[in-house]
Amino acid sequence: MSHAILQECAKLFYRGSEHCLYFWIYNNYKICELPWNSVAFWYFSAIAVDFCYYWMHRASHEIHIFWAQHQVHHSSEEFNVTVGIRQSVFQSLVGIVCYAPLALFVPPVLLLVHQQLSLLYQIWIHTETITTIGPLDYILNTPAYHRVHHGSNLYCLDKNYGGVLIIWDRIFGTFQDFYPDKPITYGLVYQKNAFNPLSLQFFYNLNLYYKWNSMKGWKNKLRSVIKGPSWIPGLSWTGHDGRRASVAGRRKKYDVKISYALKSYLLVHFIAVVNGYFTLTTIPRSEINITCLAISMFYVVWSLTSIGLMFEKSSWSTCFECSRCLTIFVHLIYLEPQPFLSALTVVVYQSLMGTSVVVWAVLCLMR
Repeated sequence: MSHAILQECAKLFYRGSEHCLYFWIYNNYKICELPWNSVAFWYFSAIAVDFCYYWMHRASHEIHIFWAQHQVHHSSEEFNVTVGIRQSVFQSLVGIVCYAPLALFVPPVLLLVHQQLSLLYQIWIHTETITTIGPLDYILNTPAYHRVHHGSNLYCLDKNYGGVLIIWDRIFGTFQDFYPDKPITYGLVYQKNAFNPLSLQFFYNLNLYYKWNSMKGWKNKLRSVIKGPSWIPGLSWTGHDGRRASVAGRRKKYDVKISYALKSYLLVHFIAVVNGYFTLTTIPRSEINITCLAISMFYVVWSLTSIGLMFEKSSWSTCFECSRCLTIFVHLIYLEPQPFLSALTVVVYQSLMGTSVVVWAVLCLMR
């Protein structure tokens, strides 16, 4: 959930920009203007968009710089519907080039509609509850196939990229069937043990830099960025299975034990963050300036990061959380009246943050 909020926070600043190239190509270079309300063209567009999604998704795994963003989606050691909204803040920008060819003949409205329908379909396939949908298994992507895609076991890597249709994987040689007798280990091959969403969003970019910096010559440096994460000089684009780590069976999940009291505290603050975020998204742009929006988003990111650190029982999470609550409390005291914030909302948030500061101060003194 935290990753979904972070992605939407980022989109508040660049929303729509990922489609600018598509609109520009369609308005200036479209080959023909096909009817958007034609039933036949509706289905054709759905297949075309799904075809491009396959290649966009495959590129997100087989191009290192794209994988550095997409890995967020695969970093969960659980597999449920919330994983479907666990995305990188830059994920939507990856598809700019992959969908661009469709702009030569597919109207933008059809692209947007089919992208949303594809997203809705892909939410439900993030589940372990369903294993088969009968004969449709031969055509559609299913929860079982997508479980394989999310596995870090050697036989699962770089398989089943399809969005709605699984036929693209069957055609292009990336299909892997699901075996009920083979336990799947979810997460990354080299798992990042963390709950801090900001760290999980960006840590792999540092790994990418280290690999780039270790390469000799500009050609190998470039290849380390545009080829697969497992690539090294002398190997194929995606590397070789013999050089990949073998993740067999079910490894122990990262699970830090915290008290029920702390869980309750973090739940209350997470609800406050979610409520604050949705309040911001419903405000007309004419009623909020960019500075206020940026400060609000900073508090959202700070809060989600602090909650993650508390779940990790980080050594400096207490100071981080106390300073967060104190800063927001003081800011709310001196905040000028805003048309989108009721007096009651301000009082509730002041009370929550003020009480939290007192609680943490008392706990620190008792230690």
